[in-house]
Amino acid sequence: LPEDKRFDCILANILANPLIDMAEDIVGRLAAPGVLVLSGILREQADRVAEAYMGQGLPAPEISFSGEWALLVFRT
Repeated sequence: LPEDKRFDCILANILANPLIDMAEDIVGRLAAPGVLVLSGILREQADRVAEAYMGQGLPAPEISFSGEWALLVFRT
């Protein structure tokens, strides 16, 4: 994909550590306005993932839980 390509919606369903490692790249591809949905995150890791993405300039996410899993939704 071209480096300057931006997306209105990005969905990533992978583990917390790769999501944290890729935060800068993922946020850099998100259009404004846009929606970023992150899942595949354990409940106890949700805050750490949220902080990584807020550190890239995103607002606080909506966080929901299902059992041990967390879903984070960021809106720009």
